Amino acid sequence: MGRKNIYDKDWRYSALYQIVDWCIRGSYRKVEVAGEENIPSQGAQIACPNHCNTLMDALVMLRGYKRLTVFGARADIFHKPLFAKLLTFIRILPMVRQRDGIRNVLQNNKTQEVIVDTLENDVRFCLFPEGTHRTRHSLQVLGKGAMRIALAANEKFGDRKPVYLLPVGLEYGDYFRYRSTSLLTYGKPINVTQFLRENSFESEPQAIEALRKALSSEMTKVITYIPSDDNYEGKWALVRMCAIDGRCRGYGDRFTRLSESMARNRAIAQSIEEKLSEEPEKMTQIIGRGASFECNRRKAGVSIYSFRKNNLVLSSIFKTLAVLIGLPYFIFSAIASLPMWAVETKIRKGAKDPAFGNTVSFAIKLAVGLILFLIYTPLAFCLAPWWLALALMLLWIPSYSFLHDYLEGCRRWISDIKLLFNRQLRDEFQSIVRDFKQL
Repeated sequence: MGRKNIYDKDWRYSALYQIVDWCIRGSYRKVEVAGEENIPSQGAQIACPNHCNTLMDALVMLRGYKRLTVFGARADIFHKPLFAKLLTFIRILPMVRQRDGIRNVLQNNKTQEVIVDTLENDVRFCLFPEGTHRTRHSLQVLGKGAMRIALAANEKFGDRKPVYLLPVGLEYGDYFRYRSTSLLTYGKPINVTQFLRENSFESEPQAIEALRKALSSEMTKVITYIPSDDNYEGKWALVRMCAIDGRCRGYGDRFTRLSESMARNRAIAQSIEEKLSEEPEKMTQIIGRGASFECNRRKAGVSIYSFRKNNLVLSSIFKTLAVLIGLPYFIFSAIASLPMWAVETKIRKGAKDPAFGNTVSFAIKLAVGLILFLIYTPLAFCLAPWWLALALMLLWIPSYSFLHDYLEGCRRWISDIKLLFNRQLRDEFQSIVRDFKQL
């Protein structure tokens, strides 16, 4: 028997959640949740994360909060009845955007009633207020949907329990590479009920605008924030260069919390903006050199992470040994997970937006991986002794993740060797970082 309301318990959803959660964890080499003390212990929560990595944003949000969450997504993906039914099953509601037309926006009234009912029943609702994803360390203009929902919820039950807008920051080690890192940071919640009591507004639009500004301000505090798109590539390149240079003199990523890395990046980004206002001509020149370096680095096929090595010779030797040791299991992984990476490669190449790459890899791991498990398991136990079959299955389960990790390790190994013989690029890196710090 199906559930009556979108927030009702459903054993089928609970079973699927465990599989999805396992696949989400396997999609990232390192996962971290920070600021959990900011999650309100009581009241209705409307979580508002930035949107920078397509479907993976929602999946990381799902994993960063072990209790039930209902999501909002753009309404145009609900057009096909079968797909709409599936989305509703996985607790996603259609949100019509203003760009979809005034008539269609009116459909949000019905959805809003469902959301308010969900919040009243102590189930969190999550909405990406930017409305669309963008793979940049910035924040787009927020839509009004989250604020309207907050006001509607407060009007219905604000006298019984407070309504919160909860700012959330999502950061990734790489938007386009599978098995990177993910950081979810909860910011200071905005108590909408208290906010409305302490501030008098002549109209609802004024209240919405005030809440939108407050939410936007809090969201910028939980991400690496570059406020302007002007010279964005150069600024972000400079942030990474200075952060990598700092790691050369400190300790490596393996022992550094992602939240600490994000705080460092934020400080560098803020320093860039401050120096840009104080010394616009000199700073603009340095940013331009940063953009040029980024272009040269990519043409040379050198990873930015190679620049944090104090000794490229030792690093290259160590990685050569690691590549040789891991080669037998890599060959096994490549063969055992051939259907997965073959389908992944084909779909990724045909994708118009490369930002969907990680979503594709996750979907392959979830769907094709489950099918292969159901095929491989009986075959292994029918054709081999139980102990060998069990060993083969234990080796196969992490093979898809290992395949990506090994290829990434090879990429960085080759990158270290290339940088070792590229003195000009090393000098360019050091010159730009030095000039920035001396400014």
